[in-house]
Amino acid sequence: MTDTAVWQAVSQQADAWAALPIVQEFAHQLPRNSSDPTCGVPGKLQHMQAGGADVSGLPLRLSREVHMFDQLPNLAPDIPLDPAQWGAWRQAAARIEAAHRTTIAWLRSRMPGYPQLPAPQLAPGTALTTTEFTRRLAWQPGERAAGFQMKNLPPQATSTLQATAGQTRTLQESARALAAALQASQPWQQLAAARQALDEASRRELTAARARLKQRLSGAAVDAHATSRVLSRHNYRCTVLDEELATLTGPARQFADAFDNADKLVELAASDVFGQLALYGGPLLVQNVTDIDFEPGTLRHVHFSVDTDHWFNTGELIQIDDPLVADTCHLISTTVNFGSAIAPRLTARILPGTASLWRAAAPRA
Repeated sequence: MTDTAVWQAVSQQADAWAALPIVQEFAHQLPRNSSDPTCGVPGKLQHMQAGGADVSGLPLRLSREVHMFDQLPNLAPDIPLDPAQWGAWRQAAARIEAAHRTTIAWLRSRMPGYPQLPAPQLAPGTALTTTEFTRRLAWQPGERAAGFQMKNLPPQATSTLQATAGQTRTLQESARALAAALQASQPWQQLAAARQALDEASRRELTAARARLKQRLSGAAVDAHATSRVLSRHNYRCTVLDEELATLTGPARQFADAFDNADKLVELAASDVFGQLALYGGPLLVQNVTDIDFEPGTLRHVHFSVDTDHWFNTGELIQIDDPLVADTCHLISTTVNFGSAIAPRLTARILPGTASLWRAAAPRA
């Protein structure tokens, strides 16, 4: 099954979620969807975005980040805001995120070998398992012991989303379609092959790496090597994991790499891209592009400049109006030179298999 099949399934699920009233009401208050992102809920979220919260890029995983930024006194904007409206929006955000994380857990339970996954990335304390702040789509505590692999559908997700009977059927069909597409995808097939290739020696190697990670990423160890700043602690967890992965050899390393690719496909397709489609719609058409430069590697990145007054947000889906880039892209960074005539420089990840899949729209005036 091609990459296109995964994106088509993601699009089907996004359409199902976008039709739900609770999702529509939640999305309406997001700054990128608001006609006036200077007041009310959109104004508060826009202020958080300016302060470093990834409101635009990770709209389905906002609860913890919004709570954290809401506690910072220097980030309390002096804007009109009805506390009841803010509370209602946060409750909707929590319900939507809970349903999303349940769906992700159910999709992950379809991985080859689940729940017995000896991946070092799932050792206690990594960026994928910590209960502290992480930019990764973490595996929740107790997730692999919850029996998701024995359930035909994501449990409680439709009731959490307050779906009608008809909407429930559509949600269930889209979840099954996405699970089937992931199972047939190349990264998941490679994970199955890497798991089969594990011998006793390589399993011992993986077990030893997990044991070292558990020790090096204990609460006391992280406290001793990283500051109290959330990004410092997150970066430390990632650095330690990279160091331990570098020690692996042969089938053990191949399995760890295959797991990483399979899990990142879930995060990218079923969360990052899915969230953009469900809450913002199709990609943004980017015109007047110059200086296109492709970065070599398996994960293709494209760098380019653009002559526009539009303010781009990381996480956006974009369609570059140039025949060199036929596929939709996922924006991952922007560089803006304030007070300079130099055009903004953007970097995006190309999503293979998405050419002509979604209709792009020009930025709003």
